[in-house]
Amino acid sequence: MAINEKTYQPVQALTVKAVEDLPAFRFVSHLGSLCADGTRALGVTEVDWLNGENASVVSLGTIAIESTTTIPAGADITSAAEGKARIAESAETVNGRSLDSVSGSGFLRIKIVP
Repeated sequence: MAINEKTYQPVQALTVKAVEDLPAFRFVSHLGSLCADGTRALGVTEVDWLNGENASVVSLGTIAIESTTTIPAGADITSAAEGKARIAESAETVNGRSLDSVSGSGFLRIKIVP
């Protein structure tokens, strides 16, 4: 589904200094970089941020995120390469739970798990 068909409800946003360009709707680490595969996220970007900017990331609530693959509704979500979303395997860090399903790569809504 296209990103313009997704609605979400951010509850809390935190600011982190971007150490690289951060595209919208991606997991961001506590260090201000895109999350690597399977890592803990500080939050998810709503807009594009440039390297060196103070980037706002949604850290609580629901948010849209870009995925790398098919994800069913209700799945535990972790970060994939470049901060995108994928299904978390059994012992991996969970950053959220999917509220929608997506077939192939695309956008879905997640509930952020603190």
